[in-house]
Amino acid sequence: MQVNTQIDWPEYYHPKHAQIHVKNAVPIRVPAEQVWACLVRAPCWPSWENKATSVQLLNGNGLELEKGTVFLWKTKKLQFECTVVEFVPNKKIAWKGKSGSIDMYHAWKLDCQDSGCSIITETTQRNGISWFTKFFLPKHINNYHQHWLEELQRQAR
Repeated sequence: MQVNTQIDWPEYYHPKHAQIHVKNAVPIRVPAEQVWACLVRAPCWPSWENKATSVQLLNGNGLELEKGTVFLWKTKKLQFECTVVEFVPNKKIAWKGKSGSIDMYHAWKLDCQDSGCSIITETTQRNGISWFTKFFLPKHINNYHQHWLEELQRQAR
């Protein structure tokens, strides 16, 4: 089965314009619906063995991400104010965010397969100190996202 791993990038956030671009993917033997249910429950992320320190939904239903949801995502070192801009249930979700002058775009895609689904996540960052940290952060962000994918797998099971 051919898997489409392409993210539909807005031109501004496209990797060709970004100082930082990280992509992670993992197959999982769990239906996309189960993975999706865990992924959109952003307030639960900090309870995972994840390094996100807090997530606060500022609008919407307060429980799950949906198109237009604005949320604060505080990591160990940064706080992003994010807005969900793409939302196709059980298929893909993406949000854009800002932390000071740093612009970020984070996309997730679930591709159904006979034995479960494939989870793809990509992020780009530009502006602010991204031009400087591009030499140091991609490996850190890659490791962070890989850990997040592994936790998502664990939670979905």
